[in-house]
Amino acid sequence: MRKLRMRLWLATGCVCAGAIAAIPTIASGASASAPTVTSAAATNVTSGGATLNGSVNPNGQDTTYAFDWGPTTTYGHETPFASTGAGTLAGPVSAAIANLSPGTAYHFRAIAKNAAGTTLGNDESFTTPTPKPVPVPVATTGMANQLTNTSVRVNGSLNPKGQSTTYFFQYGPTTGYGLQTRPVDAGSGTSNEAVHAVLGGLTAKTTYHYRVVAEDAGGPAYGADHTVVVGPAQSQVAFMGHMGFVSPGGIIGVEAGCFGGATACQGHVTMTTVHGGSTLGQRNFYIPAAKGGFQNIGLNAMGKELLKQNRTWHLLQVNVNVTTTSSQHLSQTMTLARWVWH
Repeated sequence: MRKLRMRLWLATGCVCAGAIAAIPTIASGASASAPTVTSAAATNVTSGGATLNGSVNPNGQDTTYAFDWGPTTTYGHETPFASTGAGTLAGPVSAAIANLSPGTAYHFRAIAKNAAGTTLGNDESFTTPTPKPVPVPVATTGMANQLTNTSVRVNGSLNPKGQSTTYFFQYGPTTGYGLQTRPVDAGSGTSNEAVHAVLGGLTAKTTYHYRVVAEDAGGPAYGADHTVVVGPAQSQVAFMGHMGFVSPGGIIGVEAGCFGGATACQGHVTMTTVHGGSTLGQRNFYIPAAKGGFQNIGLNAMGKELLKQNRTWHLLQVNVNVTTTSSQHLSQTMTLARWVWH
């Protein structure tokens, strides 16, 4: 009985040993790897933005990537992280950045991370270009021409400098202007061209400031400030000939007129010697608009003395100077012919 039991135990032990030997060993898998990252040259670089590039191999793990960037190798900025999946091959990655400064150097690097760790790519750099400045047009304000009691034509010139340009006139009772004409296309030429505009609805007997403004993509250019007084066109004194007539009684007649406007001409006329500028005679005058004729000037004592030299073959020359109440100044050398009474 004991022997039988022992055989059974031995037999059973042999079966058990065989069973244990047949159970396979569990293989230990390879350890997870952090991603592999390489930075690449930036593309689409402009004065205000760029595209940052690189490549990432996730090494079989779910991986995300981003870019560090900034003006130095300490960066300071980072793009949002994006997924590259869990592949086992390197693939391109990129991110666009904006709001950069023109003419500035920037550094960047690609970074990627997964459950096994974070990998930093190599440093790359680029420089944003400085945009070529757009030429600003040249604007010059010109004189104004009176049209009516409530309107004037203002003039000027401009040079578009090869850029598409518009122009207009600013005007108003002060240098703050406050009003402007409708913008007009001036083209894109490279030479000076005349421009003008008609200002209407103005108040008579009022001083207005005005200037021309030319504008292109580079900004506005302003002509100098000019003024114009709205009202009847101002007449001007004009001499009629270069000869004056002197009477034996010491009265000189100088022929002059008031032309070119709707206002009368008034002011003061002085006659002086050509050499030395001594006054020989003077008077106030008034000439109606669009009228002309002799303006008589009485000689003073010196003038009468010099008159004795005014013989038939020895005519006296004098300077006649006019100043009007409208600030006109006019001067001319006259030869005095002797008035002979018959």
